[in-house]
Amino acid sequence: MSIEVEFGSMETADEYRREHEQYICPVDDDARRKTVAFVSDTPDWLLDRAQVEAASSRDERTADGGQVELTDSEKDRLGPFTGSNNYRKAAAVKGVMLDAGVDDWTSYYDATLTVDEHRDLADRAAREGGGGRRLDAEDSTDERLSRAESAMGEECDHARDHCEHGDPDACEFLTDACGYDDDEVAAILDEDDPDSEQDIEGEAAGALGRAWQGYKAAIARLSQEIDDALEAKRNAEQAAAAINAIRADHGQEPIELERLEELSDRLAVEGERAHDAEGHTEQQNS
Repeated sequence: MSIEVEFGSMETADEYRREHEQYICPVDDDARRKTVAFVSDTPDWLLDRAQVEAASSRDERTADGGQVELTDSEKDRLGPFTGSNNYRKAAAVKGVMLDAGVDDWTSYYDATLTVDEHRDLADRAAREGGGGRRLDAEDSTDERLSRAESAMGEECDHARDHCEHGDPDACEFLTDACGYDDDEVAAILDEDDPDSEQDIEGEAAGALGRAWQGYKAAIARLSQEIDDALEAKRNAEQAAAAINAIRADHGQEPIELERLEELSDRLAVEGERAHDAEGHTEQQNS
């Protein structure tokens, strides 16, 4: 099953077809369209980048959308940004929501949806009264694109930090998504403080590589299982609402579904514990 991304221009779509030919679905992709079909095993970083650039290219064509940087409180509310819930998507969704006139946009953000799917959600939210004045209505296209570049720069800075600490995937992201060449990545890997750090070589280097791979695999699994848990929670809440709606239609009092409340509380508590934990702090160079 392919993954489709609609760009705002044929030029941008064709550029992705040329530069990432190995990830273009030979069955579903139609070179005559601005919608590019990627194969299902396309790397997440490439899909994220394509979706953000697609939003930006559509913004150039229609002045509708673009990225807006998140405030610290918004980052705290929506984070952590892992898996399908990445910072660039959230910044693009914020742009879509604000452009539709939805001020309280975080109430409508859903990490399981794409940026395009949030456009329909933004339209409904605006009609239902979730809007307000269009805070960025006077922003120029250049300003919105500048914010998009700033958001990309933040993710590239994060990848650089990880690359410095030996994460091979982060180093690959720098070359694939951030425009670094091999010499620049090699220079980053060579950067260290001789007074406080030693080169990691031999068996330790192998152990570090395996640890990073284990971390990446565990994070991917954690992201998926959190998504599954949140989806199950939403389904249970919808079913609970339907139960009480049917009871109300027949003159019965609503009931409290205690098991749902217990599991919801447990999910919230585990999230707080993970947030407060200190043992998994990712060290960064000062």
